[in-house]
Amino acid sequence: MFLRNFVGVVALSLLAACGQPQSKSTLDGHYEESTVEAMKSFAGEQEAAAEFAPTRGVVIGLPLIVDHKKEKMAAAILASGVDKLWITTPANYRGTLESPVFNELRNLLGADMDKVELVKQKTGGEITVWARDWSPLGAKANDGSLRLLDFNYYPDRKADDSTARSLLPLLPVDRVSVPVYNEGGNFMNNTRGLCLMTTRVTDANAVAERDDDQVLNAAQIKDYYRTFAGCAQTVIFPRMPYEGTGHIDMWAKFLSDDTVIVAQLRDEIVNLPNYSATQKSKVANLQKYLETRAAEVSALGLTVVRVPMPAPVFSKEGDVFRSYTNSLTVNGVVLVPRYVYPAFDDIAVAGQYLDQSFLAAYETEAAAAYRGLGYQVKWIDSDDLIAIGGAVHCTTMQIAR
Repeated sequence: MFLRNFVGVVALSLLAACGQPQSKSTLDGHYEESTVEAMKSFAGEQEAAAEFAPTRGVVIGLPLIVDHKKEKMAAAILASGVDKLWITTPANYRGTLESPVFNELRNLLGADMDKVELVKQKTGGEITVWARDWSPLGAKANDGSLRLLDFNYYPDRKADDSTARSLLPLLPVDRVSVPVYNEGGNFMNNTRGLCLMTTRVTDANAVAERDDDQVLNAAQIKDYYRTFAGCAQTVIFPRMPYEGTGHIDMWAKFLSDDTVIVAQLRDEIVNLPNYSATQKSKVANLQKYLETRAAEVSALGLTVVRVPMPAPVFSKEGDVFRSYTNSLTVNGVVLVPRYVYPAFDDIAVAGQYLDQSFLAAYETEAAAAYRGLGYQVKWIDSDDLIAIGGAVHCTTMQIAR
């Protein structure tokens, strides 16, 4: 933990540098029913929990069940020893856990259905499936208690962005509203204060999306993470080219304090005959990007384990980037995305992925990387999710014990 007096000085200078008043904030909308003063009271008082730390529960969105039929994934989460599976719903949702939409989940869970809890969003509007991005980040306070770090999400996704506030009646803990835009898929950390993300975070804070937004540069963003998430060192890598989310979870993941898996595009993928010359050049650029990032992660003093990345697929429907790093680690169990058949024809060759012959071997290698760090591997079919820009990690958020 940081020395409290030091952090207090950092926090005060940070708030002044960002142009925030030192008296009561008038930016209540920006701080989502909180204030600058309330945020300042939490300066230096907590550290973001690492994903591989013990987990009390996991947050998902109702669309994961209704639209994507991921009941087996929900069951795998509950089998990992969590106390709760929270399913967020729209504010006007009238269903209950006895509703027909949950029939399959009830059949799979049996008595464990008691661990499922519906969470109505505090703000009206539709919700999305991307729980990783809009859920709060769990943090441990200096006294060991849980806190929720509530970063800003897209201004046009107000229902999703209310998740932290919606959870408070069920988790009577402190919420720390931090006025930085960053999706949860673009953050990972260990327990030693090392936090990693990509320039998606600087892109997201480079303009004011609403009148009361701050415009933040990389140094200011790092100050916020240092002061309110315990990030002694924040490293911001360039975002992956061509891939739309810009999130770090598409190519890297902490498995322990010392070990990070980093995706690797093999020459056999670059040289696939189905690629046009332009597409092959893109894949070669992606390969170079991942090699550079792996070297930079290693230079941080971390052990890097490479795991294969399946072939990127370029499509009129939208480019698809499959990844085995887009997984969820919960209490020694890892739920890893599996890619079986393309979700739409435009990315298929005779009904299969263009690298279908490599996938069995890639799965074996990815599983070995996880098992080598002591994880029990469970596979989750993710073709439908990855086709719209994410997989297992993108649709879940763990809350620490």
